[in-house]
Amino acid sequence: MKYERLIILNYIKSFFDSKDTSVTAIISIISITISVFSLMMVLSVMKGFDVKVKEKIFKSFPHIIIKSDKKIDLNQFSEVKSYQVTSETYGGIILRRDIKLLQIKSVNESFFIKNTDSSLREDFKSQRNIPVLLDSKLASSYQIDLNDKVNIVIPDFTKKEPTIRELKTTIVGIFDSKASQVHRIYVENRIQSKIFSKDKAFIEVILNNPYQSKEIKQKIVNKYDELKYKIFDWQSINSSLFNLMKLERYSLIIFLGFLILISATTIYSNITTFITQKRKEIGTLILLGSSRKSLILIFSSVGVLVGGVGIIFGSALSLISIYIIQNTGFINSLSLDISFYEIDGFPIIFSINYFFNIFIFSFLMILASSFIPSYLILNKDPELLIKGGN
Repeated sequence: MKYERLIILNYIKSFFDSKDTSVTAIISIISITISVFSLMMVLSVMKGFDVKVKEKIFKSFPHIIIKSDKKIDLNQFSEVKSYQVTSETYGGIILRRDIKLLQIKSVNESFFIKNTDSSLREDFKSQRNIPVLLDSKLASSYQIDLNDKVNIVIPDFTKKEPTIRELKTTIVGIFDSKASQVHRIYVENRIQSKIFSKDKAFIEVILNNPYQSKEIKQKIVNKYDELKYKIFDWQSINSSLFNLMKLERYSLIIFLGFLILISATTIYSNITTFITQKRKEIGTLILLGSSRKSLILIFSSVGVLVGGVGIIFGSALSLISIYIIQNTGFINSLSLDISFYEIDGFPIIFSINYFFNIFIFSFLMILASSFIPSYLILNKDPELLIKGGN
């Protein structure tokens, strides 16, 4: 085994000394490095998008929705962080002759009081106008302040012919709704009958761990069988979006995986050329007693070591790049505008599973591209190999 290691080291050196193989070897290393780096970086960004989008969803929306206004005790489930009966509709808010689309939600008294300005808490219940909490973005855009009066229009479908109702409201609190993509106002549950119809009532559930929504949903159904077709979790509601993201990720994996495969084929041609150059030495080694298995191991090892350098370089480069992006303002210095996605920071996350899967896949491709030519050429009759060397 010692002589085999010595031959492998000697052949590695001659592999780069030879003009016929050195250039192609360097090209192979560079192409494998770029392919591995590209696949790791793209999948890290896709992983970042996946996590950021999911975080955006469960920060903006309830984790479980139950379409029922019946009193259901969800405190018995330790995984439930909070829940409340609410109603929701859409309307418009009239501001300086402009009408802005508005989401109107009802909330329980504790939430409403918590976000109400302390100076208005004592007398807002006695006002004729409906007290509301207003979106801070909308308030700043139109210089709306506390205690201002604004009019809201909502569709009314309670009659045979749909009409538009106008509601007079007073701003008693301004809150930050950056998690919501639509301008929003809140009203108290106690006055929801003035705005919402009964069939719009539902229960919003917030979980300690949003990723357990499917399991908790099943637990609730097991307890309240009548809710089987009235309960939905955020993962099921957004399943089409997640499937689309998964399809995009798989498409990129296949495409960039082919790049690694193509890069590995250069190792195949390098090993084929290298074996041809070493026919005389191969014949000598056979006469000295080397077996075909030893010869296949030697030349396969040369290819694996050359390709392995590219894998290591690509992996190291991707790790360094991910670290720099995550811990410095490098992306911000490039002035890239990703505000369209409404996520915070550049979406890139290192995944140990992706890293090892890419590393193993690349290694297997290099191993195959090194072993196959060695096996096909060297697994011949020893006499033919010796004659080939003369």
